[in-house]
Amino acid sequence: MSLASSLKFPDFARKPGLRFISRRSGPFSGEVVLDRSRVYILPTKIGVLFGLLLIILLLGSVNYGKSMGYILVFLLAGMGNVAMFATWRNLAGLRLRAGGGSPVLCGEEAVFAVQLENRDQATRYSIAISQDGHEYDVVDLAPDSAGQIRFRKKAGKRGLLRAGRFRLYTEFPTGLFVAWTWIDLSMECVVYPRPAVRASRPVADLTVDGENDIQGGGLEEFAGLRKYQAGDSWRRVSWKAAARSDQLHTKEFAGGQPEMQWIEWNAIAASGVEARLSIMARMVMDAENDGRRYGLRMPGVEIPPALGGRHYRHCMKALALYGSS
Repeated sequence: MSLASSLKFPDFARKPGLRFISRRSGPFSGEVVLDRSRVYILPTKIGVLFGLLLIILLLGSVNYGKSMGYILVFLLAGMGNVAMFATWRNLAGLRLRAGGGSPVLCGEEAVFAVQLENRDQATRYSIAISQDGHEYDVVDLAPDSAGQIRFRKKAGKRGLLRAGRFRLYTEFPTGLFVAWTWIDLSMECVVYPRPAVRASRPVADLTVDGENDIQGGGLEEFAGLRKYQAGDSWRRVSWKAAARSDQLHTKEFAGGQPEMQWIEWNAIAASGVEARLSIMARMVMDAENDGRRYGLRMPGVEIPPALGGRHYRHCMKALALYGSS
């Protein structure tokens, strides 16, 4: 069943007298249970039409004295009440945990994950998540299980992107009512600077560090293969060995002097801060992709040369948060 919202929900935080909803929406420190005070329910457009139909049937039964009409009206009204409770119960009692979001580049969409935990012995069907009027994901939760639901947010500038308040809602089982809640789990992700299209390296930024001439760090003589480890450069993966054994192996070299690059703030020819950060982000990406050891120097920050995924994220985060209070 499609869960496209039947109603446009206003920003209750701006409505006098309805700020109690905003106060119950958080922000929470990563976890919250949807108790009865945080789940709200309203009729959908179909539910409003259903109510009008009951009123018309009741007036007709009164006017013409039809006892069967009374029975039909009361039966449908009872079914409506059961449907209203079932819709509310489909959402109430869920435990929500922040799943966070992975770092993204400026201009991309950050994906935030919310973990839903259903501790009841009943299946929860068709639970949807939306933000700013856009529906992003719908999930079902089996009894005594957990699942994830995701929504996206545009990363318009570098730094920390806060997920903000999202809406969780359901219209199951009849579509006559929509149960919903607004929650802020204090989620955030790092937005890296938008990298420049290309960045040329200053002539003096590459050095050869003889003190770091160790097994696996040189670039001249092939020394052998070892099993691939997370963070190894893909440029050093032996694809021939992978084809023979169905396992990834990394080439090791010895006897050479490793290339090392310092990416320095003062060496970047750019007029503005954002332009300078953009060029440095491109240089970090190029150095990581080329398998060069690189370090970062900028006002108040110095990161020693290294290589690998953890070092890459460290450098890009330093660029992303530069100047942040």
